[in-house]
Amino acid sequence: MGFLYTPLPLWVIVGAWIAAGGLLALALWNNPFKRLQDATLQHVWLAIIVAVSVLWASNAWLEDGTVLHLLGATLMVTLFDWGLALIAMAVVVALAAVVFDAPWDGVALTFLVFGAFPVALSALLQRACAAWLPRNLFMFIVGQGFVSPAIAVSAAAYLALGTHVALNGGSMLTVPAGYAFSVFLLASGEAWFTGMATALIAVYRPAWVTTYDVRRYRLGGPRT
Repeated sequence: MGFLYTPLPLWVIVGAWIAAGGLLALALWNNPFKRLQDATLQHVWLAIIVAVSVLWASNAWLEDGTVLHLLGATLMVTLFDWGLALIAMAVVVALAAVVFDAPWDGVALTFLVFGAFPVALSALLQRACAAWLPRNLFMFIVGQGFVSPAIAVSAAAYLALGTHVALNGGSMLTVPAGYAFSVFLLASGEAWFTGMATALIAVYRPAWVTTYDVRRYRLGGPRT
C-alpha cells in the first residue's frame, strides 16, 4: 500500500518524516479539535477514520509496487476542514502500517503522497468552490462532493507514479500498462463514493458538515 513496502533511500525516509512531522505540528498548532466539542461529532470523526481505513485495505497493486485505492481525503476535508482531515489521514496511514505489519520506513512518504497532498488539494478546491460556484446546495454537493475528490485522487495517483519513477532513476519502465484508465476508474469511484456521502450527510445530517456556511448554502439551518 503506497510506499509501505518500497525500498527507500535514507535521505527520502528522513526528509519525509521531517515533512510529515512539520505538517502535523502545523495542523495541531491551529487547534483543530475545537470542531469536535460536540460528542456526536467526535464519534463521526472516529467513525470516518475507521471507514476510510477499510477503504485503504481494498487496494489494487499494479506491477512493481504502484497501488491504487480510494482515499476519502476530500470527504474528511468537507466534513472537518484540513486540520482534522490531516490528522485523520495520519491515523489511517498508521493503522494501515500496523494492520499490514509493514516497516515504518515508508509510512511518512505514504502519508505525504496519499494523505497530506490530497487533503491540501481538496482544501484549495474547497476554497475555490466557495469563491466561484453559485451559492446553493446543489453546487456545494457537485463541487465538493463529486468534482473535488475526482481531481484530488487523480492528482495523488499521478504524484505516486511520478515518485515511483523518480525512485527508480527516472525509468519509465516502472509505469504500469493501462495506468491512465485505472486512474480514471479510481477517480470515478472516489467521486461517486464521496459525492453520495456528501449529499446524504448534507441533506440529512447537516450538523456533521462543520465547514459549511449556513447563510451561503442553507444546509438545513444553523447547528445547535
